Amino acid sequence: MRHMGKTTGEEELFGKTAIGKAVLSMILPAIVSQIIIVIYNMADTFYVGLTENANAVAAVSLCLPVYSMLSALSNLFGIGGAAAASRALGVKDDQRARLVLRFSLIGALLIAVCYTGILAVCKHPLLLLIGGDDSTIGYAESYVLWAVIIGGIPTVVSPVCGHLIRAKGYPKQASLGMILGALLNIALDPLFIFVLLPKGHEVTGAAMATALSNSIALLYYIFLYRANNILGERPASKGSRKTVLLEILRGGLPSFCMIALAMLSNCFLNAMVSDLSSEAVAGLGIVRKIDQLAYAVNQGITQGILPLAAYCYASNRRKRMWSAIGMCTAISEAVSLTSAVISTLFSRQLVSIFIREPVTVEYGASFLRVLCLAIPIYSLTFIIIAVFQAMGCGRQPFILSILHKGSLDIVLLFVIRSIAGTENVLWATLISETVALLAGIGMLAHYNKRNDEKPQVARS
Repeated sequence: MRHMGKTTGEEELFGKTAIGKAVLSMILPAIVSQIIIVIYNMADTFYVGLTENANAVAAVSLCLPVYSMLSALSNLFGIGGAAAASRALGVKDDQRARLVLRFSLIGALLIAVCYTGILAVCKHPLLLLIGGDDSTIGYAESYVLWAVIIGGIPTVVSPVCGHLIRAKGYPKQASLGMILGALLNIALDPLFIFVLLPKGHEVTGAAMATALSNSIALLYYIFLYRANNILGERPASKGSRKTVLLEILRGGLPSFCMIALAMLSNCFLNAMVSDLSSEAVAGLGIVRKIDQLAYAVNQGITQGILPLAAYCYASNRRKRMWSAIGMCTAISEAVSLTSAVISTLFSRQLVSIFIREPVTVEYGASFLRVLCLAIPIYSLTFIIIAVFQAMGCGRQPFILSILHKGSLDIVLLFVIRSIAGTENVLWATLISETVALLAGIGMLAHYNKRNDEKPQVARS
């Protein structure tokens, strides 16, 4: 491996490599890592589903918003830090880039400690609030204890390490750590669920496997950073630290909101669907796992292209930036349309992979046929958000992230339930995603019309 602290991998890949090769070099490792992460998330549900215990499956599904918050926190400093570092490198400000890397890692560590500390105190009432009941609360508390409270810090910090390495122009090394953690989880799940722990503790086993695998992934990144001096020497300047921190937070806030507000939306949705039955909650959880595959591909594309686009924007290579974005848009839509068609035609078969309990399968198939229609819509919204993040804009991606989840869709949940019943509330997702995309197209057209200005590393 090259000594990353002494090379200019970002200049070679971002500025000189043929655009098609550069795009594929950035997005393919990110896509692969995201897909494998989804597969290991599916593994928990798959192995627990083998018990044919709908309450256990429902408990794992119930914990998804709480666990997903860890990803939101990592995005706050990982995505924001990657975009800020790439823009700094694009204008050859190495000292600012090093400061961004350090602030991103420290911020991720501190916020992970705060979140896990709060959950340690409040996990029981929180799980009851988001839809837990006597049949699921015991399983859910055990999962949160191991996967979120004990395993929370490595789950937040290790993806941040990956995002920051990708911003330095080393996408393969960035993705390797995420892939390592995911593959370990897939391998450890059956060991903990069916071998090491007694029957009835399958949910605990899945959570313990998740915590251990994420911890090993973090150890990989620590070794990588130390061996290759990723952070470099401590930056001498202290005057720009406030603006650097604000730039990181402004860039990462939309990505944080996309997951955090989705968590909030899912809490409302879980609470509504729980009125139907535990089987309906389990079916909804399985559908979310299936939908995550297409979601992950789109996230991999946007996360992969973001550093390249940010670097090209800051270094005034606008034609190269838009060529990369156009290529990513075509790939994203092709994958999204294919996913929507497959999910529509084979909804029952896909749900049956995870559980064969007939009521759960029926609910899951019905939910999936609605939810999959939103995939080609939100994939375009993600691209638009990434473009604004690359250019250092804060307001537009923040608004779009709120429209994507956590605002209009929650209102629509109540409206649709009152009009068409709880069974049809997932149509709120399709409507809100359409509104977000139309707003994004309008914002991007307006921005391109009125802003043809010099690149900036930070904007107040």
